[in-house]
Amino acid sequence: MTWVPFIVLSLLVGLIVAVFYRLQFKQPLLLFQQARLNVSSKDDFVNGYYMAAHAMNPVFNLLIPIFISVASGLMIAGEAEGGTLRACLIRPVRRRDLILSKFVVLSAYCLCLCLFFLGLVLVAGLLNFGTGNLMTLNMFFNNGELGASLVPAAEVPLRFALAGLLATLGMTVLAALALMISALVESAAMAYVVTLSIYFTVLTLRMFPALDWLYPYLFVSHMMRWQQCFYSYVKTGDIYVSLVHLLFYLIAFLSAAVLLFNEKDVKS
Repeated sequence: MTWVPFIVLSLLVGLIVAVFYRLQFKQPLLLFQQARLNVSSKDDFVNGYYMAAHAMNPVFNLLIPIFISVASGLMIAGEAEGGTLRACLIRPVRRRDLILSKFVVLSAYCLCLCLFFLGLVLVAGLLNFGTGNLMTLNMFFNNGELGASLVPAAEVPLRFALAGLLATLGMTVLAALALMISALVESAAMAYVVTLSIYFTVLTLRMFPALDWLYPYLFVSHMMRWQQCFYSYVKTGDIYVSLVHLLFYLIAFLSAAVLLFNEKDVKS
């Protein structure tokens, strides 16, 4: 289970490269022209940076959260189900230290997954499509805003580095939530099913415009703040607000996980 996500992500990057070679990008071309960007064909905006930025959306919003939820479910509920957690707890180690050490491992796993995908998709994109300015449609990256953004080629690597770090922090918040659920339920399957149910429910709430007043209070909204790195300028104010919210959710979920694990009756 540890290595399967890396294999899946590698295959996915190869598939994305193949798809980008075949696509004509007629609709993005039209939208970029309507935004008065100087483009006449797909070659003016389709490059390695464009591929990597657009690949991040589905992977960081859907695929990597699934991998992290499964790994987190195995940490407590999975080990309790398999009988190895009981063997750990008979040793002279405090439960708080044990679950915090598991969270550190999960955080390192989140970082490895995010950096592996980001590095792989950037290398594959640059080797196949080259470099250049990064053009993005705001409706895909900036909470439904109209128009398009252009990031100069010299700034793009720094933007990707910042986006990767913000995305990793968001994934650690999800890992803390999954660890809390794992300490609450009795089986690994139930742990990641409940975690993913919560995640996708909150993600679905963001699709209803009538609930826009609720967006700032949803942890998913702040997990997606890495998208703001691909705007014409870095929205430092919004990013700072999201960092504060993410740290709050991280402390809340992790504290609840410690309290629940301290009260957990490990019978198997």
